[in-house]
Amino acid sequence: MTPVDNLFFTVYMPEADGTFVKVYLYGLMQCYHNALCDDDIAEMLGVSEDEVRCAFVYWQAKGLVRIVSDEPFAVEYLLTEQPALTTATAVKYRAFVDALNALFSPRQLNLREMKAMYDVIELYEIEEPAALELAAYCIEQKGKRVSANYILAVAQTWNEQGIVTLAQAKAYLEAYRLKKHGATEVLLRWNKRRKPTQDEMDLYDKWTNEWGFDEEAILAACPQLVEVGTPTFAILNDRLERMREQSISTAEAIETKAQTDLDDRAFCKQVFLRLGKVEIPSRTDVAQMAMFRNDKGMEPEAILLAADACQSAERPFGALKKLLIDWSARGVTTAEGAKAALAAAPAQTGGRRKKKDYGFDDYAQNPVRMEDLKDIIVDLNEDV
Repeated sequence: MTPVDNLFFTVYMPEADGTFVKVYLYGLMQCYHNALCDDDIAEMLGVSEDEVRCAFVYWQAKGLVRIVSDEPFAVEYLLTEQPALTTATAVKYRAFVDALNALFSPRQLNLREMKAMYDVIELYEIEEPAALELAAYCIEQKGKRVSANYILAVAQTWNEQGIVTLAQAKAYLEAYRLKKHGATEVLLRWNKRRKPTQDEMDLYDKWTNEWGFDEEAILAACPQLVEVGTPTFAILNDRLERMREQSISTAEAIETKAQTDLDDRAFCKQVFLRLGKVEIPSRTDVAQMAMFRNDKGMEPEAILLAADACQSAERPFGALKKLLIDWSARGVTTAEGAKAALAAAPAQTGGRRKKKDYGFDDYAQNPVRMEDLKDIIVDLNEDV
């Protein structure tokens, strides 16, 4: 038989996990029957070794057992009504331990990790609520498998900076998260040394959470706003929305698209120079030339030859587009094909209309009689 104190059933068992109860009772049976001490609890109960360890960490926090060592794993059972002094710390921080277990759930902290959390409070003088904030921050940074060393390193930093109360911890974490927010990185890319507004952070969160852009992709889109005098989140939002419509969402795809746009813009400027146009090409102009070069497969030199041929037209760019449409329909895509087409039909490009020199004979002539002029002739010798 294995005696079990009724306090276990009335006080401890009701709020315990079922697996934890099984582990406690089987271990208690082993304590009373030496022949069973070599049984593997995990194997006998059909649970994992981690679950067994978590169970004993839980019961240690309740003051019913004491973990003697982690390697090899050894546990000492304590009297239910008389928790040993070695478990005084666990009993003292019972509410704190319960809150920690909720943070790390389903994982349970081992003995070394739990001791580290006690040191956060006792060695680094960080209040319990602030210590819970610290634990949540460590989980946020490293995940639920965060090491005890990392927790203690963060606690030492907080202690040195005077962050010991809950209010101080929340203020520090808010400032940290604001500093690390992606919207701040965007502002830094634009050399703006200020905190992002809530609206700017909301836009950034929309780009990442709803539109599927990651931080690298968003930062890759920022240099494309160099032509804007004052880049803003609203302008960047429009740019990212267009990319989203084109299914461009990665940094690599954005950078490739940016380089293509630069090439298209540079080529369109070259076309304008060959046409004799001094103005800067519009976005539509660039897109139209890109269509002939990229979509229609025309060689750049063929387009430039067409531009040379249309330079003297009354509307050079319009004449160029008309000529390129004609060439595309006829399959003229290479420079050699363009030269042949121009040699065969040079008149297609049109010409700038020459201004006519009008002479005397070019105006209509009407006969005038002397009588018709009497009313407009004035004799300067006549007395008025």
